[in-house]
Amino acid sequence: MLKKTNKNLKFSGSVRTLTYNYVQIKPFATKIKYLQSEISRLKNRGQSFKARLANAAKLSKETVFQQVVKNMRKPAQLFVHMQMQCLKKPKGRRFTMDEKILALSMYKKSPKAYSLLYKYFTLPSSKAMKRLLSQIKLCPGINPILFEKIKKTVLEKDTPDRLCSLIFDEMSLTPQIFYNNQKDAFEGFATSQVTKFADHALVFMVKGLKQNFKQPVAYYFTNSLQKNELKPLIKCVITEVQKSGLILINTVCDQSSVNVGAITDLVHDTRARFLRLDKEWRHDVFTINGHDIIPLYDVPHLLKGIRNNLLSKDMMYKSNNENKIVKWQYYQQVYTADKSHGELRLLNKITEEHIVPEKINKMRVKSATQVFSHSVAVVTDHLIARGDLPVECKQLIEITLLLDNLFDSLNGSTFSIPNGKIYKGPIKRHSPHHQLWLKAKEILKTVKFIQKKVTGNKVCLVETTIPSVTNFIKTINGMEVICKVLFDKYGYDTVLTRNFNQDPVENFFGNIRSYGARNIAPNTISFEGAFKALLLNNYNLPQSKKSNCEEDMNECLQGLHFFLNEKQSNTVDSDVPTEDKIILNDNLLLNYSLQADAGQRNYVCGWVLTKCLKKVVKSCKYCRQNLTDSNNQNASNSFIKVKEYNKKKWLCYPNEALQNCFHDLQNITESFLKKDVSKCNIKKQIKSIADVLVEYPFDCCRHKETLIEYFTDVSINIILHSWCRSINRILSGKLTYVDGEDDVKIAAQTYYNKHRHYKNKR
Repeated sequence: MLKKTNKNLKFSGSVRTLTYNYVQIKPFATKIKYLQSEISRLKNRGQSFKARLANAAKLSKETVFQQVVKNMRKPAQLFVHMQMQCLKKPKGRRFTMDEKILALSMYKKSPKAYSLLYKYFTLPSSKAMKRLLSQIKLCPGINPILFEKIKKTVLEKDTPDRLCSLIFDEMSLTPQIFYNNQKDAFEGFATSQVTKFADHALVFMVKGLKQNFKQPVAYYFTNSLQKNELKPLIKCVITEVQKSGLILINTVCDQSSVNVGAITDLVHDTRARFLRLDKEWRHDVFTINGHDIIPLYDVPHLLKGIRNNLLSKDMMYKSNNENKIVKWQYYQQVYTADKSHGELRLLNKITEEHIVPEKINKMRVKSATQVFSHSVAVVTDHLIARGDLPVECKQLIEITLLLDNLFDSLNGSTFSIPNGKIYKGPIKRHSPHHQLWLKAKEILKTVKFIQKKVTGNKVCLVETTIPSVTNFIKTINGMEVICKVLFDKYGYDTVLTRNFNQDPVENFFGNIRSYGARNIAPNTISFEGAFKALLLNNYNLPQSKKSNCEEDMNECLQGLHFFLNEKQSNTVDSDVPTEDKIILNDNLLLNYSLQADAGQRNYVCGWVLTKCLKKVVKSCKYCRQNLTDSNNQNASNSFIKVKEYNKKKWLCYPNEALQNCFHDLQNITESFLKKDVSKCNIKKQIKSIADVLVEYPFDCCRHKETLIEYFTDVSINIILHSWCRSINRILSGKLTYVDGEDDVKIAAQTYYNKHRHYKNKR
């Protein structure tokens, strides 16, 4: 290509001549051709994309396709729409929020199965799932953002639909410690306790009495929770629930000593307040912010408690002015007599796991309810009439029928009467449940358990009253009060008593344990991940076949989608101290000791240096020469030389100045972790000490500040993660810590020594 550069005019008489200077510009011609081809390629690509988009739109509008999709469930529809992106490149695929949540439910259920599905189908990557969960900023305790959203949801509901009960229970966790780099905090400690390792998660959940909803509203990580710690938590959660607009009628919990103690203290405080004000106090209720709260205990747990006591004690009760004694041997005799009739038995559901004490799963509700059943009572009466059983076995019939009817009346879930069992139906103003409860209270008040105690050569019979019976009576009284309130104040016609047990939170725990196959005791990180995922996908998990409770059809009152849709609201107030709250330990600034070194420090320092060279220094020759030991003058690098393969210099050799800098950072960090460890702002506090004590060997004007920040950050991260790993090994028994000064490691060893027998048994 030619181009005119200038033009000169020359006159020769009447003739005028023009001369031009031309230059050839080949590079520009090449670039123009390239741009033209790029434009053509982009046009074709745009046309191809439009064609694919049009085809996809056409397919989605076809009658046959719409008919097929219409008959699918919502998850299947989402899955099919994800497959329509298979023609796009992986980085060009965009998934809707509902599609991501569906994929998250599959990923959390089984990461291995999800990786297999990811190979054959169009699905979001596992990294996308982790990023999705990381956007949800929940922390232990009260989360104000969650309650604000619940308040907006509740405003749309009528008054009867706002009625709910508060359920709380604990779930076992595996104690482990982790350092969260984003939060700059340790995770795995009990809430508000630094030296106690979280081995339980306490969850508070509200359950609708008319509408089928359940909503976890708060959770806490605990260790050996005491009643004086649980009591303020109950009051705090109830206050927040009341502020949200929900109308709290009652609480439900199991009869652990901590729960019973906290509830009893709340009731006593209310009673004392009423007496001081000279008011009448009738029922075992407690008052929060002027509202009466009726405490109930989980009926399945009460029934288990009676069965477990009957295994080792004899039950004595009075009925129709006649004293009766029930022994566990009577149930064993019934089982033996029934088993002797061959394959076709009368009690085909009863096995040795129900009868033989050594084989009974004492936590299993089903094994207790099937023994205290109508079938066992009528079969006992039938076998006695045939002469297959001694007459004294007849004394178990009445109490067995009573417990069966009581369980039915306090666990009803249908508006109809199934199989003629009238007590399984709903409670109404004049239903037979009320007469049953009056009769049950009269008999339960007479129940005593007789235990044999041997002192020397003497055998004494001790008469005791067990908490299960006492709490059963309190629960019946509470249900009578609740029914009266619902009928008179809120206009209820019927009451379903299954809304007043712990099944919703038990199913929630079962879903958490089933995430990632069989995770019966997750750590705090796994618990929080499953907690968030379940609230995102509306508890979308199947019921376990060996679940300890009935499946519930409750839906989530308020999901966590707003965390994903409203980025400006993605922050949660926490107890993380600000910079002006950081307190430095004067002893730490003056006394931090050097520890024995066998070359491991320089090896790790070399790894940190490698990261610095790749991420920060890159091609800066001055930094490389100033930080590395190119002349092999540092004798402390001997271990690095041994680690080399084929005697080639693949590893980084730090010089003596950088070595001393890393050693100082390590000593400061380890000394900081030994005493008075805080859970938050860990790295920030260590850096503030390092700024005073550490001399950094970085002189390059271009990279000095960046190198100081990056080198310090990576070095502290390594030491913190290593410290957490050591503690986790101590907690699991893989490492023994003896004669040390680290308070947290001493606490970890003490914890393992205390719980080692339970861990080995499990």
